[in-house]
Amino acid sequence: MQDINKVEKLVAKKIHDARSQKGLTLAQLSERTGISISMLSKIENAKVSSPVSTYAKISKALEFPMGKLFSEDGAVPISLVKKEERKRYTRSRAYIGESIAYKKSNKKMEPFIHVYPPGFSNPALYQHDNEELIFVIEGTLEFRYGETTYILTPGDCVYFDADIEHTARALGDKTARALVVEA
Repeated sequence: MQDINKVEKLVAKKIHDARSQKGLTLAQLSERTGISISMLSKIENAKVSSPVSTYAKISKALEFPMGKLFSEDGAVPISLVKKEERKRYTRSRAYIGESIAYKKSNKKMEPFIHVYPPGFSNPALYQHDNEELIFVIEGTLEFRYGETTYILTPGDCVYFDADIEHTARALGDKTARALVVEA
């Protein structure tokens, strides 16, 4: 597995460079995203791990494709990422993400594997300006969308507008895994 800090440093540099190229201050980016200046500074200095939804807000504000944040530089028309090459990241204790197509540049979607360990009763809510798909690979996942809760088992798939607050967690005492795609 790639070092998590290496991924955060790569993402941090790309955000900083994109903001600088646009001539934006942290305060101006904060106004566009609703993310505090302090948090943006921590993100740009790779001091924190943030949810994918935070990166989506920053990408939108910078008019920078979110997929480019996680991809290697250079145009790559195809992405082959072996299991051992996945880039791991953590955004909350409720799940661990693995970027599974980071080598492809200029993506129109961003696929991940999310691993949800058991034992989290109140995971953070997310809300962002794109669409999302969750396909359960193993375990049982409780998915909350707005005020509605769904129980998802292997083979179940939910596709939704992500501008409604949503979250997911493993149910029971087993880890759940899901393919998550943002577009």
